Amino acid sequence: MARRREDDLLDALTDRERAVLTLMAQGLSNSGLSEQLHLSVKTIETHVRTIFTKLRLHLDDRGNRRVPAVLAFLRA
Repeated sequence: MARRREDDLLDALTDRERAVLTLMAQGLSNSGLSEQLHLSVKTIETHVRTIFTKLRLHLDDRGNRRVPAVLAFLRA
């Protein structure tokens, strides 16, 4: 069941958000994403924030939201 839910959440991502998440999985920083995709860092930050929202990864003090986002991507 958990696998299907993750797939559903990933289906909500746009093509651009998937491109950002793919590069995040390769370890790129926002600056690196910006250079690779030829977008401003502010635009990258918006895409990353939207990815976190769509994947229901809420900000807390326990860890970095990039890790669970990338793990969800890799499991799909």
